[in-house]
Amino acid sequence: MIKTELCDLLGIKYPIIQAGMGPLNTKKLASAVSNAGGMGTLSIHHMRAEPPIAYKIYTENIKYIVSHTKNNFACNVPVGVQIGETFLKTTDAYMNAIFDAREEDPEVAKRLRLLITSAGNPERYIKRIKDSGLIHFHVVGSVRQAKKAENMGVDAVIASGFEMGGHTHRWPNVIHTFILVPSVADAVQIPVIASGGVCDAKSFVAALAMGAVGVQMGTRFGATVECDFHENYKMAIVNACEHGDTLCPGAYSYLRVIKSKGAQEAIKMAESGEFSPDEMVVAADKKLVIAEKEGDVDEGEVGAGQVCSRIHELKTVSDVIQGIIKEGQEIIKNLNGKL
Repeated sequence: MIKTELCDLLGIKYPIIQAGMGPLNTKKLASAVSNAGGMGTLSIHHMRAEPPIAYKIYTENIKYIVSHTKNNFACNVPVGVQIGETFLKTTDAYMNAIFDAREEDPEVAKRLRLLITSAGNPERYIKRIKDSGLIHFHVVGSVRQAKKAENMGVDAVIASGFEMGGHTHRWPNVIHTFILVPSVADAVQIPVIASGGVCDAKSFVAALAMGAVGVQMGTRFGATVECDFHENYKMAIVNACEHGDTLCPGAYSYLRVIKSKGAQEAIKMAESGEFSPDEMVVAADKKLVIAEKEGDVDEGEVGAGQVCSRIHELKTVSDVIQGIIKEGQEIIKNLNGKL
């Protein structure tokens, strides 16, 4: 048993959080992670969904998770405003769905314990989150962002390094996990969770050694039996190799994806300068979704971190988590033996 303060804070058995991976559906995955003793996280439906649709689908997905696990779970909402007022209304709709679901159903209020914000400044939502009674974590990519989040009153920060999958740092202002996590842990008084490049017992124990109280994983959970994604999407992660990833345009910043024809087309669109930011977001959204739902990993985009080169097979969520904890214990014992 490896237990940290994160377990007590969130009411979970193991200090492992599943990352939000919007606009990809993770209701089944979140249920499986929570059932396995970690903290499952529901992703947003679409970055550009009309507010009523965003609200409806997110509400339905929250209800799905409540009916498929008896354990606690989280929701992730990106809060960036880079692409204008229209997107802000959709973000508000996702937030409203969370707050309303907790107010209307005591069981949701009991088990929807954590809200993870990311991809921007959460300041406009801070008061409402606090008033709701939710625990609030924010994803950061620098010490400056971590200090700012701490001063706003967030309960913990998720320090996510540049090697992470999906939306990542904006080049050239990038910091990798091995530098970021210990720097943030030294700079703030609130708990720090490590993210980016974490997939197994070795990276889990390393995160604890760097001062983190737990880890957040996206790509590793994307390649699991229970994950909602198309089988081709999962196998694209398993089959990826070193230097198999690239950066292409996204809604908030660059997206780290597995190299594909679709990713190269997105890069060329951005380089041409002929498309508006809104058009680029629409294109990225479509490419991610056709890979996730239709399994077209050539024309589409498979969001994944550099850690995909260390993932060699599909596993059940339980096997992933149990393997990390069991092997992590052995690593810690062996390290103690070196003293």
